[in-house]
Amino acid sequence: MRHVLGVSALSLPLALLASLAAPLAAAPGGAPQTPPTPPAADAALSERTAALAPIQIDSLTLTPIVSTAPAGAKDEPMLVLDEAMPAGKVKIAEIAEGSVNSLTLTNGADQPLFLMAGEVVLGGKQDRIIGRNTVIPARTTQDVPVFCVEHGRWSGGSREFATAKALAHGTLRGKANFASQGEVWREVATKNAERKTENASDTYRRVAQQQSDGTLTALEQRVNAELAKLPATTRDRMVGFAVALNGAVATVDVFGSPTLFRKLETKLVHSYLTEAVDVAARPGAKPPTAADVRAFMLDADKAAEQRAYDTAAASTKTQQGGRAAKAKVELKTAPNAAPAPSVYETYQAH
Repeated sequence: MRHVLGVSALSLPLALLASLAAPLAAAPGGAPQTPPTPPAADAALSERTAALAPIQIDSLTLTPIVSTAPAGAKDEPMLVLDEAMPAGKVKIAEIAEGSVNSLTLTNGADQPLFLMAGEVVLGGKQDRIIGRNTVIPARTTQDVPVFCVEHGRWSGGSREFATAKALAHGTLRGKANFASQGEVWREVATKNAERKTENASDTYRRVAQQQSDGTLTALEQRVNAELAKLPATTRDRMVGFAVALNGAVATVDVFGSPTLFRKLETKLVHSYLTEAVDVAARPGAKPPTAADVRAFMLDADKAAEQRAYDTAAASTKTQQGGRAAKAKVELKTAPNAAPAPSVYETYQAH
């Protein structure tokens, strides 16, 4: 990384750098273990995160993001859609009178449920994507915002939905977070044309199915091979990715805990590949530096916060910068308690 952010609150904690760089205890038999490679001194993205070396796969750059916060903080245990729905702990259905942009979600589990904007659910009168990043409390039934991704259907024998185990590509996720139903439909149609998955109802489900039918396997294997080169101690600190297409930062996803990130990492990578597979690599395009990623994030960070969605468990806020928009999920705390760290933050290019 060439650009230096300077010695400030963004500098990596010296104690952490020292601990990452220090030799590890000898393995059985006396052979020393290989110490993890610490992030570069100019790789800080925030007071709690830093960027690792970028991974280049054709037009796609994935920059792993690691936590630099002290280890040992207790995670808030949360379920995600793809583990909760197949187990029958979470159900999603059309609301009684039917609504394009709202569904009823029942979380019957004893744990809160984390939802990501752009997660695809199939069935009901139209296929939908989740419309807000949020946390649904345990043992709760409530209506949640969604967007239709099947313009040409409003019928169906069942009110129930199933998870597609897929996350919409970055541009469509951006529309879900920050735009309107009409823009969501236009992006679905554009992607169907690019993927050659046009269909009578203009549903997104065929694009979603390509995330698990082998279409992206070769690209995914290349990503996994690069991630496998990271030391286990570094992988254990991963909390997200910065994503660029032909060198231009497009998406940044950062989770508050490695545990929640690991539950969604594969789904995120599939989303990034779904975006990049239709973008031809441009010769000479260079991966963004950590400073480039940080500048992208700051563009949204400096904008005024707007309240976007609330549950009893969490508050979702958005910020609209000139280059990037941000959505952030924070757990609610008791009055006068210290603010809780963000559960999740996402940045999307306009």
